[in-house]
Amino acid sequence: MTARGPAPVGWDFWYRIWCAYVVGGTIATGVLVVVMQWGDAWNMWAALAALACLLAWSAQLAPRRNNPEAFYHRTVSRKSVTFVAGALVLFLAAAWWSPDAIAAVMVAYALIYMSLPVRPAMLVAGAVSFTPLIVSLLAHTHVPMGLAISLVAVVFNPAIGATITLAIDRGEQLAVLLRQLEGSRAEVARLSREAGSAAERARLAREIHDTLTQGFTGIATLAQAVESEFDADPVLARRHIALIEATAQENLIEARAMVEALAPPELGTGPLAESVQRRCHRLADETGIDVIVEVDSTVPQLDTGSEVVLLRAVQEALANVRKHSHADSVKVTLTRTDQGVRLSVADNGIGFDSAHTNGFGLPGLRSRAREVGATVTVTTHPSAGTQVDIVVPA
Repeated sequence: MTARGPAPVGWDFWYRIWCAYVVGGTIATGVLVVVMQWGDAWNMWAALAALACLLAWSAQLAPRRNNPEAFYHRTVSRKSVTFVAGALVLFLAAAWWSPDAIAAVMVAYALIYMSLPVRPAMLVAGAVSFTPLIVSLLAHTHVPMGLAISLVAVVFNPAIGATITLAIDRGEQLAVLLRQLEGSRAEVARLSREAGSAAERARLAREIHDTLTQGFTGIATLAQAVESEFDADPVLARRHIALIEATAQENLIEARAMVEALAPPELGTGPLAESVQRRCHRLADETGIDVIVEVDSTVPQLDTGSEVVLLRAVQEALANVRKHSHADSVKVTLTRTDQGVRLSVADNGIGFDSAHTNGFGLPGLRSRAREVGATVTVTTHPSAGTQVDIVVPA
């Protein structure tokens, strides 16, 4: 089995503990063999060789350091059975040459639990627990010690199994949680990108609708008027051509501004009141509609975002007057209130049914107003004119 990714946090800690346990237990057993078998060099060296081979054999599990899932999802396979059988043969060989090497039974436990699933491992380890007693009986020596070690091993076997099982469960849970976290992070990043793209598209659509579209509508209207005025009223025709040129220039400025920062350039050339008045005067010049503008001198200076909302509200309301209202009089007021700054655009046109409105203008205006905490109110009835009020907190 190959590694499926970097080991989860905490796995390296448990792996180091397991390695220290196996290496330390084997070395401690070797020291015990040397101390107890010093007078019998042949058996001592044979047992030490078996223990050294056991330690080398256990190195086959080293690749699992970078592949914790091989540990989490252990199976009874030919490879795992062969490894456990080889480890037990070397352990029994060391115990045969030196009964004191039976102390390595705790190392054998660790190798068994590291290789097999928990239930088969507990069965095999339980059988291995009686090895000290069997070896002492076959060697006709240290029988009481063999019995005592077997009893201790029977007691410690479940404890070691429970500890390793707990480490397995915690490590696997941590690995699963980390995979879920990585997946959640990727999903959140994807949704954030999509939401940001959608918001940016909506914002660009509002900007284009509130600037370029309305400007082009004015140009088209004036161009149609000029066609019929060339012969009947050349002076008026030249005046409308000048307006077409001025509107085209303003559209060009707006387009450049959107490319740079999507901020209306009018706000950079003077106060909000002046920008509103210019919009109103342009409507009067282009359509002949009587436009009355009233601006409260106490209107405070707002942040750029709020001023943009108010300016776009004027543009949208006046565009609707131009295209749909059939009004001959419009009143625009900009006043200071307890809630902030109020902009009101009222016409005496045909009105409309607010329950059946189509188009992007008013929904886009409401969406833009929500971004700065503003409120939009549209009062209209068929044949009763329309009034648009927007209040921006100061």
